[in-house]
Amino acid sequence: MNYRFGTIQVEAEILEERDTVYSLSHIRERYKHLQSRQKEHLYAVFLNNDNQVIGDKLISLGQSVQTSMDTKDIARTAVLTDAEAVILVHNHTSANSQPSDADLEATRQVQNCLESFGVELLDQIILSRNQIYSMKAERDDI
Repeated sequence: MNYRFGTIQVEAEILEERDTVYSLSHIRERYKHLQSRQKEHLYAVFLNNDNQVIGDKLISLGQSVQTSMDTKDIARTAVLTDAEAVILVHNHTSANSQPSDADLEATRQVQNCLESFGVELLDQIILSRNQIYSMKAERDDI
């Protein structure tokens, strides 16, 4: 799919065969390779209204202990792919899967931004070497 906005052209690859996300274990299986990575990776998974994966995008590749969330990039990609929902997935390089204060604040910012476009942030999942953390399951504010 190609979009042209004035002199800016945006290209996105849309998956023809789409997986459906049924549960947290599906996401864990899909991204389990992140558990052994030496640097933090942040992916956004874009879903249609049937929870089928439209596509995913590596938003950030960070340091060994942190990565950054590009809220504009996540929102722009959600709008261009006509996503109904987004799941954020990132890894911690340690054994601790608890979100940092920065993780929580960035997730709130993304959630607020997506809501303004009518896109739901379904979850922020953090994978560590031994654990998985779901903000949706553990917190009331997402």
